[in-house]
Amino acid sequence: MNHKLYWTVDIGGTKILLLLIDQAGKVLYREKKPTPKPSYPETLATSIEETIKEAAFTLGISDKMDLGGLAVCTAGFVDAESGVVHQSPNLEWHKPVPLEEILAGRFSCPILVENDTNAAVVGEVCYGAAQGHNNVIYVTLSTGIGGGFLLNGRLYRGSSGFAGEIGHTKPFGEGRKCKCGGYDCLEAWASGSAMVNLADNLRKETGIKNNHITAKWVFEQADSGNKNAKKLVDHAASSLGTGLANLVTLLNPTCLVIGGGIAAGRTDFLEQVTSKIKQEAIKPAVEITPLRIVSAELEPEAGIWGAYALITGRVM
Repeated sequence: MNHKLYWTVDIGGTKILLLLIDQAGKVLYREKKPTPKPSYPETLATSIEETIKEAAFTLGISDKMDLGGLAVCTAGFVDAESGVVHQSPNLEWHKPVPLEEILAGRFSCPILVENDTNAAVVGEVCYGAAQGHNNVIYVTLSTGIGGGFLLNGRLYRGSSGFAGEIGHTKPFGEGRKCKCGGYDCLEAWASGSAMVNLADNLRKETGIKNNHITAKWVFEQADSGNKNAKKLVDHAASSLGTGLANLVTLLNPTCLVIGGGIAAGRTDFLEQVTSKIKQEAIKPAVEITPLRIVSAELEPEAGIWGAYALITGRVM
C-alpha cells in the first residue's frame, strides 16, 4: 500500500459516493450512501467522517492515517479557491457554505472543494474519453445542463469559480421560465426536465399520470414510434446542438464530451446533436480543427476521478 492515500467524495442530492485511492490510482475502498436529509453541512461532514472511520476499521488501518488529501465535488456554484459553496440547489443550500473550512475542522490534510462538472472534465481528460486533449468542453445532460472547460491544459473556472454554466446561456425560444430565475435558458428547452414539462400532449395521448413522466419514458415512447415523443427528442437535440455549437465557435476545442443520464447509451441522440453542432458552428472550428464529439466514459464517477487528479496535482 502506497504511503499517501486520498479520499475523493462526490456529494449529490440523493447519494454520496466515497472512494479511497492510493498514489498509483488503485481504489482501496468504495462506499455509496444516501445523502442525509436534511442535508445540513455539518451533517454531511459527519457522514463523511464516519465513513472514513468505517473504512479504516475495514482495512485495518488507523483512521488518523497520513492522508494525502480529501477532495470533494458537488453541484452548485463553488469557489474552489476559498472552498465556499455559494449555492447548491440539489442540497438546498441557498446561502454560502464554507465547506472546506468545515471539513478542515475534522481532517488534518489538504482539502479541495470543486464543482462536479469542473471535476468531471478533468476526470475525462486524465482517465476517460478526452485523454490526449488540451482543449476540452464537457457537458452533462441530466435534470439540468452543466459544463466544464479545460483550456490549454488547465481547468478554466472563471473569476469566482462559476464558469461552465452552459445550461443558462440564452436565448432559446421565448417565454419559458428557468429554475435560475431567468427566462429562455438552454436548460429550459433541452434538459431532461424540459422534456418532461413539454410532455403534456403525450400525457393526454397515453393516459400516463404526470408523476410517471420522465425523460427516459419520453425516449422510450420515441423509440416505439410515438410521433409526439419523437418531436420532443428532436427539439431537445436541436436546441442542445445549437447551444454547443456556440461553445465550439467560442472556444475552438478539439474534444467535446457529452455525459449525463439523458444521453447515456443513446447513439442516435448523440448523432443528432453532433449533426447540429457541425451545421451551426463556424466551419473552421469543425472542418479544420479535428473536433471529436464523444460520449463520456467514466460516468457516474467522472467527478470523483477529476477530484483525484486535482488533489494529486495532475491538473491545475
